[in-house]
Amino acid sequence: MDPNLLEVSAKEVAGKLGFYTDEAMLRPVGIQKHGVTRVVMLSLMEYERLLRRDRQVLLTRDLDDETLDAILTAEPGERSTEVGRRLADPDSG
Repeated sequence: MDPNLLEVSAKEVAGKLGFYTDEAMLRPVGIQKHGVTRVVMLSLMEYERLLRRDRQVLLTRDLDDETLDAILTAEPGERSTEVGRRLADPDSG
């Protein structure tokens, strides 16, 4: 668990919603029910940051022809080529 997480009962949050929404701007607020944290309240900025880090899975069958062709014809960069050479011939230095 995040040591910065402020854990509070749902009843406490219901009674002081304004306070805890302000608190969530500073750090995550864990909302507990029967002593178990079930929901975490975050600032909008933190939520949007997490969304940007989210990865999406795409199936190749869902890609348009142009994107698929770009992937199939992509060439490795210079650093990748050099690493490949070193892996193929470890004695090359």
